[in-house]
Amino acid sequence: MNTRTQLMGSLFILALIPTAIWATQTKSQATSSSADGGISVISKSVLSQSQPDFSWIYVQQDGEMTIGAGHSDDWEQLERQGNPYHTDYLWVKKAGTPYVITDPAIVAQIKTAIMPMQQQGEKMKVLGEQMQQKGDAINSQTQQLLLNIAADREDPQIQMEIDNLSTSMDMLSQQMDELSKVHESLSNTAEKQIVSLAQAAIKAGTAIKAP
Repeated sequence: MNTRTQLMGSLFILALIPTAIWATQTKSQATSSSADGGISVISKSVLSQSQPDFSWIYVQQDGEMTIGAGHSDDWEQLERQGNPYHTDYLWVKKAGTPYVITDPAIVAQIKTAIMPMQQQGEKMKVLGEQMQQKGDAINSQTQQLLLNIAADREDPQIQMEIDNLSTSMDMLSQQMDELSKVHESLSNTAEKQIVSLAQAAIKAGTAIKAP
């Protein structure tokens, strides 16, 4: 294999890197449509290790499920039924028994609990969009560089732009890592509050058994 072939092969791999980076970031965020449980950037998460028998999903008045932690079957069931209560509510399942909490005072506390993590999630979403733009730009410039090499044309400006974009992407990646750590901490705090509120509602009889 000659040097030119090796270089073109390396550049081809480089052209695929931005897409892989963005896919990884998106997967780690869980982050964004109700169809796949997506977040408000972390809408759908796995069951908490500290509460393995406790699922919860916050459902808005319009039926959108914006955030929660539970099995995929739970999400699919609620998505099929929509919102028969015509108000924001918390669906929980404890030890296999499902409950619904519609009490306005408790729902207001739940909204307050999840707000910080949702706001952090929005920051991650904006940063993710910036990473997508940078990744697309790197991919486009790398493809052009490949074409130039194939045609024996040199364009140092393109390589410089790729290097600058890559540096910028690295900085955005570091920012995303920092935001993710904060988001994880906020998520853990919110979940503890929600589990506590839900368990108290079940004990007090405020939570009603769901069909």
